[in-house]
Formats: sequence, C-alpha cells, structure tokens
Amino acid sequence: MGTKRLNFIILVSLSLGLWVGCKSVSPTVSNTNTNIIGSWEGCDGRVVAFYTNEKGEIEGRYSKLGGLDKFKFTLDEIGFHLTRKSPGVYTGKVKWRNTSGTESWRDETIVVENDILKTSGSDFCGNELKRINTF
Repeated sequence: MGTKRLNFIILVSLSLGLWVGCKSVSPTVSNTNTNIIGSWEGCDGRVVAFYTNEKGEIEGRYSKLGGLDKFKFTLDEIGFHLTRKSPGVYTGKVKWRNTSGTESWRDETIVVENDILKTSGSDFCGNELKRINTF
C-alpha cells in the first residue's frame, strides 16, 4: 500500500472519529437542587446574585466584581437575562465587555446541579460558579 493511500485512510478515519464524537447534546440535570436563585461565586471572587424580577424574569446582578473590574463592570450591574427551560437548565443572554468597556450580549446556557453552576458562554472564572447563598 502506498504512503499516500495510507495517509488518506488515516486522515479519513480521524475525520470520521471527530465528526461522530462532536454531536450536540441537550443538557440534562439529574440532581435535586436545580434552583438558580441565590448568590454564586467565581474563582476570581466575582459574585452573581440571581433573582426573579417584578416581571417574573430571571436576572443576575454582580454583587462583587472580582476580576470583572478590569472590564469596567460595576457593582449591581445586570449581567444575565435568563429563562428556565427545564429543571436546572436556564437559557438567555450574558453581558460581555472588552477591556475598553464596550458591551455586547451573547447567548448563554446555564446548568445548575446542587451547589455548582456551569455556563456555556462565560470567561474562565465564570464557567463554573459555586453557590454561596440562597434567597
């Protein structure tokens, strides 16, 4: 078997393996405490307090900035707008800012299991937060 043909077979095999392994999975939660309402802390000291506003929508405000101050976030600023899709699964938008403070809103999916909150669209210290308080 020629070297080119062997390289082609290896490349096709690797490509198929990656394609099969990259299927989309809907988040599911199997644990009991799936409520997002409360305060959550990231690895840099930021704290997000999630609550239900007067319209029944879930919002998240920054009660401690941690490393977010370098992106010009402010205390009590709203950083999340969410809707509960199923127990422990929330979707909506997260606010992003660059270092000059320019903001944009990005799609977000959050999964809550017990005292861990995992995000899909946050930075490193916002990808996994720990529950520190419930309301």
